Amino acid sequence: MEKEAKAIPKRIVIKPGDVFCTEFDNRFKCYFQFIVKDSESLYGAVIRVFKTHYPIDYVPVIADIVKDDVAFITHTFIRFGLWDNVWYKVGKSLDTGTEALDNVVFGLAQEDRFTADNKLEKVNPLENWWVWKVNQPHIEIGRLPENFHDIIEPGSVKAYNEIRSRMEYGYYKYSGVEYDIIKRHPRPEADSYTKREHEGATYYYQFKGEYVVREVAMAVNEAVRLTPDNPVSGRYHLYTRPFGDINWLYDEFITAEEFNQVWDSSKSTTDAN
Repeated sequence: MEKEAKAIPKRIVIKPGDVFCTEFDNRFKCYFQFIVKDSESLYGAVIRVFKTHYPIDYVPVIADIVKDDVAFITHTFIRFGLWDNVWYKVGKSLDTGTEALDNVVFGLAQEDRFTADNKLEKVNPLENWWVWKVNQPHIEIGRLPENFHDIIEPGSVKAYNEIRSRMEYGYYKYSGVEYDIIKRHPRPEADSYTKREHEGATYYYQFKGEYVVREVAMAVNEAVRLTPDNPVSGRYHLYTRPFGDINWLYDEFITAEEFNQVWDSSKSTTDAN
């Protein structure tokens, strides 16, 4: 029996100025625009992602979309998202906002560098930053100066799932040593769910925007629920620092369902105590 031939994706012409849409189930959709190719970053497409979450039934008006505030600028390979039906082209505009690229600095913390005698050595990546602007050479600067901390954009070419993550939540979820320096900032309305081990206990967090609104601390035969209205229970205190103060690892992000299961089960444990 002959195998069914795999359908060849329809080839879509991609040019600077093109605007694309990606939908999030039946909740909302987001738009981004292809600005330019970056010859200094694998010739990845530089895109500007717009801030607004539009209703799922919104009919795009390109002139209005490109006037929206920009949430972030990054690199990706647009065609991969088209092939996998992650986003689709909705139109184009001559207004690409390229003047803003003068203020965008990309950076990478590298764990390898060449010595004076051209040998590759391992180094502390936080002491080995490279920065650049679009289509300009990378510059080795060592430790990232503090005045770059709030403006630097991670410079790697992002997979489409990471683009969608930042559209939805305001940050990338992939693990990276650079997040010891660059702070992740959630969208104000975003619910983020995380867990981590610390000093013999497992902590589960629900953040609303930057701050925790529910927390469960679990240890052997012990489960404590904390909220801003009840921030202390025995030796446990509600986590009150901003979301980005922790360099969350990819496997520390959990689903709302996992968090709620722990929250609900901890109630009976707390009551029993």
